[in-house]
This record gives sequence, C-alpha cells and structure tokens, in this order.
Amino acid sequence: MTNVHATATEVLERIDDAFFALDEQWRFTYLNEQAEDLLNVDRQHVLGENVWEAFEPAAGTTFQEEYERAMETQEPVSFEEYYAPLSIWVEVTAYPSETGLSVYFRDVTDRVERERDLEQYERIFETMDDGVYAVDEDGTFTLVNDAYTELLGYDRGQLLGSHVSTVVDTDTAQQAAELEAELRAGTRETATLEATIERNDGTEIDAEATFSMLPDGDRVGVVRDISERKQFERRLVELHEISRNLVRAESSEEVVDIATDALREVLDAPASLYFGYDEARDVLGPPVVDDPSDILDVEFYAVTPGEGSVTGLVFETREARYFPDVRDVPQYEQPSERSPVKSAVAAPVGDGGVLGAVAADRAAFDDQMRQLVEVIATNVAAALDRVEDEQRLRKRIVQQEGVTEFGKLVLTNHDIDQLMADAARLVAETLDTDYCKVLDLDEAGEQLLLRQGVGWDEDVVGSGTVSAIDDGSQAAHTLASDEPIVVSDLDAETRFSGPDLLRDHDVTSGVSTIVGPVDDPWGILGAHDTDEKVFSEYDVNFVQSVANILAAAIERHQDEVELRDRRDRLAALNDINSLVHSLAESMFGLSSKDEIQQLVCDRLAASDSFEFAWVGSVDGGDVVVDAEAGVEDYLDDLDLAIDDSTGDPGPTAVAHETGDMQVVQDVTTDPRYEHWREHAETHGYRASASIPIADGEIHGTLNVYSGRVSAFDDEERDALRRLGSILAYALSSVERDRELQRERNRLEFMNRLLRHNMLNSLNVVNARLDLLDGRVDYEVHDDLAVATDRTQEMIDFVQTVRKVTNVIGRGGEQELEPRPLDDVLESRVVGAQRTYSDAEYHLESLPSVDVAADELLGELLDNILLNAVQHNPDPNPQIWIDATVGDTCVEVTVADNGPGIPDDQKAAAFDRNSRDFHDPGSGFGLYLVSEIMSSYGGDITVEDNDRGGATFRLTFERPD
Repeated sequence: MTNVHATATEVLERIDDAFFALDEQWRFTYLNEQAEDLLNVDRQHVLGENVWEAFEPAAGTTFQEEYERAMETQEPVSFEEYYAPLSIWVEVTAYPSETGLSVYFRDVTDRVERERDLEQYERIFETMDDGVYAVDEDGTFTLVNDAYTELLGYDRGQLLGSHVSTVVDTDTAQQAAELEAELRAGTRETATLEATIERNDGTEIDAEATFSMLPDGDRVGVVRDISERKQFERRLVELHEISRNLVRAESSEEVVDIATDALREVLDAPASLYFGYDEARDVLGPPVVDDPSDILDVEFYAVTPGEGSVTGLVFETREARYFPDVRDVPQYEQPSERSPVKSAVAAPVGDGGVLGAVAADRAAFDDQMRQLVEVIATNVAAALDRVEDEQRLRKRIVQQEGVTEFGKLVLTNHDIDQLMADAARLVAETLDTDYCKVLDLDEAGEQLLLRQGVGWDEDVVGSGTVSAIDDGSQAAHTLASDEPIVVSDLDAETRFSGPDLLRDHDVTSGVSTIVGPVDDPWGILGAHDTDEKVFSEYDVNFVQSVANILAAAIERHQDEVELRDRRDRLAALNDINSLVHSLAESMFGLSSKDEIQQLVCDRLAASDSFEFAWVGSVDGGDVVVDAEAGVEDYLDDLDLAIDDSTGDPGPTAVAHETGDMQVVQDVTTDPRYEHWREHAETHGYRASASIPIADGEIHGTLNVYSGRVSAFDDEERDALRRLGSILAYALSSVERDRELQRERNRLEFMNRLLRHNMLNSLNVVNARLDLLDGRVDYEVHDDLAVATDRTQEMIDFVQTVRKVTNVIGRGGEQELEPRPLDDVLESRVVGAQRTYSDAEYHLESLPSVDVAADELLGELLDNILLNAVQHNPDPNPQIWIDATVGDTCVEVTVADNGPGIPDDQKAAAFDRNSRDFHDPGSGFGLYLVSEIMSSYGGDITVEDNDRGGATFRLTFERPD
C-alpha cells in the first residue's frame, strides 16, 4: 500500500497541472510542486489548513460554489475563474469522492487574454468604418468585414475565397505582393499602398491600404476610401497651379480671368462670376462672367454693398457663404425667370470685390468647396493687391523716369513753349488722360491763356482763355488753393461748376496744380479726362513734380531773358558810354555840324545795341533828316510835322516840341506808335528813343532804334541824354570855334596893327624925345620928362596888350616855365604900395616857391593888387596878401576891407562884358586875369571875408 501511495505521489508530481487534495473538512491533504508554485505557498505551511482560511479571498466565490456543488453532487466540475490576489486566470477540474476533493488546475491567463483580445478585435473588426480584409499566401480572401464589403459593393460570400484580382488590377496586386515579401522577410512591420479599386458596379475609388502579417501567415489589411482626400489633394495641386498663375499675372483683368476659370474648374461648377468693387461709385460689378454652359444667359447689373443682395451681403460682412438653395435666401433676386441657378458659393476678395460660383442643381456645393472658394479668393485678393502694387510701382517708375527725362530736357532745351508742349504731352501720356493743358496767367492776374496743350481742339490752343477769378472756374479755384485740385466727377462737383473750356470738351475728371510759387504763380498745369478717373496721390505728385520742373524752367527762362536783357542793356549802356566818351573826343576834332552828326549816327548804327540812328531838325515846320546810318531815306515815306493837325504828332515831333526825351519801349503795343507800326515792322525794330539835342536851345533830335523790347531803361536814358547834351555842346562848339577863330583873326589883326603901327610910332616918339634930352630949356624940361615917361608907359602897355592878345589868340599854345612867385609877388606889392601910398599892403607870408607861368605873371598880380584899391571907397584901403604852398599847387589870396561883391555878381566879375574890361585905369581887367589863369591851368575865384570885403583866391600849378 505504501508503494502504491508513493507511486501515486510520484505521478502527481510529474504532471504539468497543479494539483491539491482536500478532505471532507476542506483541509489540504496534498499539494504538488506545481500547485505550490502557482499558488505561491509553502505546502508544508498549508497542509492541514482549511482551504477557505488559507485562501480567504476565494471564499464565497465561484471556487467555493463549484467545489461545494461537486461534493454535493459527487459529479466532477470544470470552470475557469479569475483569482485576483494572484492576478491569474485558472482552469479548474475538481473530482469529488466520499473522502474529499481532488482539484486539478492550470494557469490559463495568457490564453484567456488572447481570447478576450480576439473577441475585442472581432467586435472592432465588425464595427470599424474602414474596410478590413485578410488574404492567405495565395492572395485568396480569408476574412472581410462589413465595411469592406460595403466599400466595394460585394456580399461577404462573393469575396471570401476569391482572389484579390477581383478588386485590384495586376499592377496593384504585384505591388502588394512585393510589400508582403518585405513584411515576411522582417525588413518592415507595416506597409501602405494607395491604389484604385474597382467596385462591384464597375466604378472606381481611390483607396489606401495599410497591412501587416498575422501570426498564422495571412496578410491583414485595413482599407480606407480616400477619394475625397485625393480629390482635395488634386484641388490643392490645382490651387497651387492657380496660385502660380496668379503670381505670374500682369494685370487685374488677367487675375480675374484666371480666378473665374479656376473656380469653375476646381469646383466643377457650370459658371463663375467676379464682382469688382468700384470705389468711386461705391458699387459691385457688373460682374465678369465665365459661363461656357450658358446657364447665366442674362444681363447682370451693378449692386450696392450691403445686405440688399447676396453679393453685397458677402462683401459687406467679409465672410464666405455657401447657399444650398439661393431661392431660400431673402436677399437673392433671380436675374430672370428663365435663370436655372439654384445653389451658389461666394467669398469676398479682400476689399476688391466678390468671387463666386453657381450651379443649376440644389446643394451642388458643400462647406469644403466654400473653403476652397475662400482660399482662391484670398489668393486672388493677394494677386490683385500685388498687381495693383506692381502697376502702381511701374506707374511710379514711369512717372519718375518721365520726370527725370523732362528734367534733363529742361537742362538742354531753352525753348520755353516747346518745353510746355513736352510737359503737356508727358503728363497726358503718363496718366493716360484725354487732355492736358498749360495755362499762362496774364499780368493782371485775371485771365489764363491756353498756351500749350494736348487733345484740345486745334483752334483752342494759343487762343482759348479761362477766367482766373471766376468762382465757377477750376483754374481760379486752383490759383486760390495751396494744394493741387482733384476732380473725380465734374457733374457732381460742388466747389465749382467748370468753365466752358472743360464743358465743351466733355471733361469729367481731372487734376490741376499751380506752376510757380503759390503767392506769385506763373500759371497752371492740368490733366483732364472724359471718364470718371481716380487720380492717386502718386498721380497728383507726378503732376506737381512736372509743374515744379516747368516752373523752374520758366523761372530760368525769365532769369535768362532778364539776364540777357540786363546784359543787352549793360552792353547798350557800355556802347553808349563808350560812344559818349569816344564821340566826346572825336567830335571836337571835327570842323562841321554835318561831320559831327554823321559820326554820331555811324557809331550808334555800328554798335550791337542799336539797329540804326538818324539826326533830324525842323525845316519849315517838318522834321527832316540831317544825318542817318544803318538805314537809308528813313523819312522818305513819312511826314513828321511839328504842328500835326491830327493831334498825334509822334515821339520825334514831341521831342522837338517839348525838349524832353521820348521813349517807346514796345512799338507793337504803344498806342503812340499806331500810325508807324507797319513802318516799324518793315525796319525791324521794337523800341525807339528820340533825344533832344539841346543846350538851352534845341538844335534837333537824335533818334535811336533797337530790336530789344524795353531797351531803354533809366541808365540808358541818362546816357543818351548825356550824349544829346554832348552832341549839342559839340554843335555849339563848332559855332563857338568859328566865332573864336574870327575873334583870333581880329586879335591877330589888332596885334599886327599895334606892333607895326602904334608900337613903331611910339618907339619913334620915344627916340625923338631922347634926342631932346639936354637940348631944351629949363622951363620945359619937366614937361619933356613927363612926356618921356608917359611915352614909355604907353610902350609898356602896348607890349602888355600884345602879350595878352597873344595869350588869348593862341589859346593853350603858350609855353609856361617856372617863375619865382616870391620875387614877382614882392616886387609887385612894393610897386602897388608906391602907386597907392594911402593904401596899406600887408604881405602875410612869402614862401620861396616857383609856379607855372609866363612873363604876364607880374601884370596879372598887378591887376589884382590894384583892383583891391580901385574899388575900395575907404580913404586908407587895407590889403592882405598871403601865399600857401601845397603838393601840386600854390594858393595866393588877396583880401581887402572894401564893400565886397554881391553874390549875384560874383560870377559876372570875370565876364568879358564886365565894366572893368572897358576901364583903362584898371589894367586889363578881371576877365583877362581869368583868361590868363585858365591858360596857366589854374583858377581864380572871389568870396567874402570876415572884414566885409572881398577875397580873391588865385590857384597856380607848380611846375613838374
């Protein structure tokens, strides 16, 4: 029996299952090693222990229930149960007996979990939205879920057992086989393949399969319908291509064409539209339509932004909208009864407008399409902004290049009218306007002349005018403003009504700005168009820039004209001054009036400043030509009467009549020249001056003509007056020279008469008297002496008269030499004192100095010394003589205490008509003293002194 027990124990120890035995009291009687390990106990500690006490957590569980049922029924029981304290699933088989219970159990945790996972997988498998399949090594379907059969339109039975080629083509099957080989080789754990699968009804779908290998060698795959994703991806590719096309677009029209075409293609819509926003009119549209299917065979109109229309609503809210049925939208108005449009989708294109698509079917679009439209609209908005920026930039570049080129042109071209024409053409071409104008403001500031322009009627440029002060004139408003004036719609303009010039040419919009300083404008530059045109800030700046350059050119032109005029005036003035100087030298060498007048005319006509000149005088009441140069027979076809019966004698006759210079600065506008304007045009002059030749009496007029407008300014007039005076003096000098020559001839005759007759006779008398000396009686001896003295005095006087006559007759031809003033003055003072013993001569100083004089110096001093006594009523005249030496001259003063000379008689004291000249007792008089001093190069003056008398001041030059 012992051997049997040992053998049984040995068998129980060798089995794989865990085993323990319980007696009828539920006490452990045996545990094999596997049970000891599985229950994680020491069998020696639990043998004899009650099982429900040793494993208290099992009490009241399936374990206790099943064990008790086996003992009660004496039937074996089998079950699986989870024992939480050990975290295991066990499979139990209990065999009852009358003495107890034998329990076999094993750990089935892994199997249970696998089975539960499999159940979960099966539930997932059948409830997945994606299709799931499994194929064996031959490619035969072994498993498919409901989603897979629905995806392909097959029954489960049709697929199980069939080959994968039922749903995919050969190439796809081959790709799958290659991927399966890599999976079996372990080079990858999963693989993904995109392919086109054919459905049971013959249609195709885009699918993505992700598969891997099952432990049993089958390939399992998860299939997903990616048709929508692929379509979206294709649309994204199309969007990318659209974006590229939009980036390459060069105009807004091209952008809109790309957008409408792309929208129709991407959405597979029958028609698409773009409503552009017109900011000037605040309207959307009319739209650009892409409608090859002709479902929109109706006329569309512009709509106003806002909730009054579908398009206006989208634009106003700046939100993309999808309308499954536009007929259900309150804002929708059917274009016409025959329009089949039912659904629509639209999105705002930034601030530029609205882009949309329409279809004849209801709900033809979805929210995804709305997003696509939104994306396209966003790209279109960016493209339009870019195109606008590029166009604006290109326009600015063109404008800047135009301004630069015009600036260069201004530097090289000095024709101001041509520059104005170029400016008008540049502005019109650059801004693409129908008209451009350059208005010239008149001097009165009341009217503007259309001096140059583009687009205007031919007879308007050069003659058309615009008011500069009328409130209805845009030009007047421009002149009154510090900023350029911009007009978008002249009909809607409230600031002014617009002049006839603009109305007659159907002008609607324009921009105008001042040319020149605001406070002193030259004129206006303006551009105009017949359409409503929006002028940007850059357009306005461009016009202003051209106006500024034009103003600079005009200012430079005016400066050049002024400089040229100033240069011409200066040249003319230099010519006149040179003429005056040279003529002053040349005229006095001429001996006749004709020579002098012809010389003056020749010199004036030969200068660059004047066209011709002539000298006229009055003969029989008419002005006649005495000399002329630069012109022939100027007055042959003219009648210049001093006493003109018409009351309009003309400048030359007026100058003769009044003795005042007459100047006409512009013969084309001066009313005084109306009768002679044609004559002036024939002879090619623009200004004239008639200068009186007068020196107290009028000898005639000098008439000078110039091709310069306003040629005779104040300086030129003064110079011409001087020339007239010099010419008068020269002509008078000819008369004086003739008279002087006659006087010299008479003096020469008198000199010869004195020398040959009187002096010879006196010498004979004196000689005879000398013979009588000592031969007469005592009684007559004194008489003889007196006669001899008087005869000698007469001889001396005749000699003096001869000398004076020689001085006057020869003029400045006498030879001067150094004469000792101290010796001569001292001897003459002594002689005068001896002659007038009652007078007192006071010689204040007597410097030792020479003066430039001749042998008449003594007689000259005698006359002054004696004159001081002869006109002094005082019985004891007092005379003071003084001499002062300077660097170049010596001044001798002779002062007396007599009654003096009244101021109004001082100048006449040295006149040849003075009574002194006819008084033999006074020497040869103050006139001759003055003449002799002049011949010395000196001077004599008279002035009052503190003693109440007169002081004569004689100034002698010192010899070189």
